[in-house]
Amino acid sequence: MAETYLHAMGLHGDWGATVAALENAPLMSIELPSHNAHISAYEDPSGWRVGLIDIADRYSTETFAVLGAGGHTVDVWQVLPGIAHVDLLDADGELFTRFLAFVDDPHMYPWYALENVGEPVRVEDYQLGAIAVDLKVYDSVDEWEHNTEPLTEDGLRMGPSSIVSPWLFALYSGEAEPADVSPVAMFTSVIKEVEVVTNALTGLPWQRAVADCGFECALAFPADHKLHPGNVVDGKAFITGSTSFWSSDPSER
Repeated sequence: MAETYLHAMGLHGDWGATVAALENAPLMSIELPSHNAHISAYEDPSGWRVGLIDIADRYSTETFAVLGAGGHTVDVWQVLPGIAHVDLLDADGELFTRFLAFVDDPHMYPWYALENVGEPVRVEDYQLGAIAVDLKVYDSVDEWEHNTEPLTEDGLRMGPSSIVSPWLFALYSGEAEPADVSPVAMFTSVIKEVEVVTNALTGLPWQRAVADCGFECALAFPADHKLHPGNVVDGKAFITGSTSFWSSDPSER
């Protein structure tokens, strides 16, 4: 079945076709002898990055990041390589919100078992993004309010700029194990800026937007429904995070 989140970045809906395209792409990579791990990444000029993680005999997966919305301060640790527990901090260093996110640079954060969580890593100028999974578009905040139900009888709403990470609740409640979780979030945001870009790997268009979901993030959205500033998108999206590691000078890695 075609994966809609891949279309959001201008990728083929069949992951196998993307893997084939990556075979001839310029990959960056590092080896981590202490974990017997190989980690590589491809950064597309259009503003997305894929991380490929291979921990010998244990774990192999791919993760994604959408680039273009940095400047955040976060405390991060991983529940599983490639899926991180992110505390987003406000200007005073206090917790603003918490969520799970794909990370394309898993070697930059510790990986803890839930029963033995240690210190997170503090990262400044962090990149936060989102990849549309199933998002409905509303023309304006007024249209969104008119067509969505409030949470309570007295009209309480989360607001047009919010995210909720349901798998984080499942993790803390014991209903899910780390291997089961996903960085998908209930995602509502107001579009601030948008541009149509072309995926260099496939030649396919996608939309890279700046969205306000309570914090500024870079949103990847399919090209088949044109976004405009002031639109509200509401539904499901993968949250992504990334340091500047892969964008740094290779001699400094």
